[in-house]
Amino acid sequence: MLELIRLPDWDRRLARLVNHHKSMPGVWGVSDCLLTVADAIEAMTGTDPAADIRGRYKSEAGAARILRKRGFDDVEMALASLFPMVGRLMAQRGDVGVVGRNGMLCAGFITDLGFAVKTEAGLSFVSQMTIKSAFKVG
Repeated sequence: MLELIRLPDWDRRLARLVNHHKSMPGVWGVSDCLLTVADAIEAMTGTDPAADIRGRYKSEAGAARILRKRGFDDVEMALASLFPMVGRLMAQRGDVGVVGRNGMLCAGFITDLGFAVKTEAGLSFVSQMTIKSAFKVG
């Protein structure tokens, strides 16, 4: 588990990141769902939990291969290895989690606009009620 501490201005840093990612398209290995969550974690804590995988894949298959090499079946297992689980309705702004979308698990994070998930067009915001599992950051 990562023991991270949120920076004093984490909330402003997270808001800036949301604005940055709102219209940035999802691109495998650059700004996919897991790397966008890692960007949010880095904005809040100063630590990038995905530093060692950035730019090392360019497709969904490549992302799955990297996860499998690390012993994870999906993004939910990867997040669970880093952060303690919290009830999805107890999760707070800045906490991370996963939702099901189009038959796949997608990582996201809680914002003041809802649960942010990366799509091909940018960030999509869904209800916290749709979160399958959530994890406490900091």
